[in-house]
Amino acid sequence: MGILIRKLTGKKLFSRLRFTGYKVLHKVYRPFSEDEFKHLLTQRLGVRPGDTLFIHSSSYKLHITFSPNQVINILLDLVGPEGTLAFPCWHFSKRAEDYLEDEASIFNVRRSPSVMGLIPELARRHKNAHRSLHPTSSVVAIGRNAFDLIKDHHLSDYPCGESSPFSKIMHYNGKILGLGETAYDSLSFVHCVEDHLKDKFPVKTRTNKIFDGKVMDETGKLMIVKTRAAHKNIQHRNIKGFFKKHITPEECLSFQKRSTHFFVADSVKLFSKMKNLALQGKTIYGF
Repeated sequence: MGILIRKLTGKKLFSRLRFTGYKVLHKVYRPFSEDEFKHLLTQRLGVRPGDTLFIHSSSYKLHITFSPNQVINILLDLVGPEGTLAFPCWHFSKRAEDYLEDEASIFNVRRSPSVMGLIPELARRHKNAHRSLHPTSSVVAIGRNAFDLIKDHHLSDYPCGESSPFSKIMHYNGKILGLGETAYDSLSFVHCVEDHLKDKFPVKTRTNKIFDGKVMDETGKLMIVKTRAAHKNIQHRNIKGFFKKHITPEECLSFQKRSTHFFVADSVKLFSKMKNLALQGKTIYGF
């Protein structure tokens, strides 16, 4: 229904209507206190000390009594010194192919702000943050394994391939969380199987063309990072339909609390299920 309404109203009007809807819901339901939020994280989303978490979030959908910065502090406290947090942190809103074809586009790893919301932007500014050098799919991470997660992201021309943080969280049996977000709208991890299988994946999801992305690293040195962009085929995806038919709560659990969306995915189990299904010709595309 949401997809149909977006097509009928247009993206900008749909976003305004949805934002208004959340404002109404916030008046109906009471916000989460810090203690309630911690209980939800540990008891419903299964956050534990030592966890590696990849977090998708929306500060305006997440109805809380405390600051978005405190969300990061709470998560860091729960995973402890052995844990790691990662957040999507790309810095542009247009199509990746259009961004890469613009000669003026330069990704400054130290200064380019995130467009992925306030919580990832606050994570980017954290004193212990490390950010990957990928020109279109940058990730910021904080914690024990932060540098290992991001250090090789720019070495592959597949943004969600084996060397990416999206895939590397599996090395740590990582969990993917949605805080105020649904898995159907924000779970970028679903593209890992595509970039692992490459030509063996049933649908073409990356361009043949390899682009030269301009990146300014932490020392101020300008470098070229080669990457593929998303193929136009990905617009025909139906993650919601695929998940409802094939994915169990053990692999990805989604729920609502006071009309706020949450999800937790087991990266290893979800990848394994999606890979096996892809090899049978069953994917998030063409539903």
